[in-house]
Amino acid sequence: MADWYVVQVRGGQENAVVAALRRMAGSGVLEECFSPRWRTQRKIRGEWQSVERLLLPGYVVAVTDAPRKLDEALRRVPGFTRLLRNERGFTPLDKDEVAWIGRHAQGADRVIPLSKAVKAGDEVVVVEGPLKDRWFQVKRIDRRRATAYVEMDFLGRKKEVPIGLMVIAKQSV
Repeated sequence: MADWYVVQVRGGQENAVVAALRRMAGSGVLEECFSPRWRTQRKIRGEWQSVERLLLPGYVVAVTDAPRKLDEALRRVPGFTRLLRNERGFTPLDKDEVAWIGRHAQGADRVIPLSKAVKAGDEVVVVEGPLKDRWFQVKRIDRRRATAYVEMDFLGRKKEVPIGLMVIAKQSV
């Protein structure tokens, strides 16, 4: 199984770097390349619309068995790109970090779907989506932005990341 490596990019350039890497690295080097996203609902001009946001702005995930070839391909990509490394070499994501992203951001587009919840009294009960049965991971909720914030390990540090959460109804207890 190939390792997942993190490429640091300039904010806002994630899609361009993913496209350029796919083109320049080729299928022999790159198994998968993506910038994980999360889906939520926003009220735009009075109507609820589905929108996608970057889960990890400034980062792209590249799945490969050949990090040196990936690094060579990155040198040909215009703009700022850096394959993260430490003093021992290129650093892949930890298996727990890979599992977290893989469990939540499924499918070819690697988008975390919107979770839906029902408000029952003072409690919010998740009825659908990736937060169902994982409510313990939620650190805080911003109902106005239809967002729950969960803690994940990323690059050896705890990071609070957003996941879409739409509270769809209120039920009396």
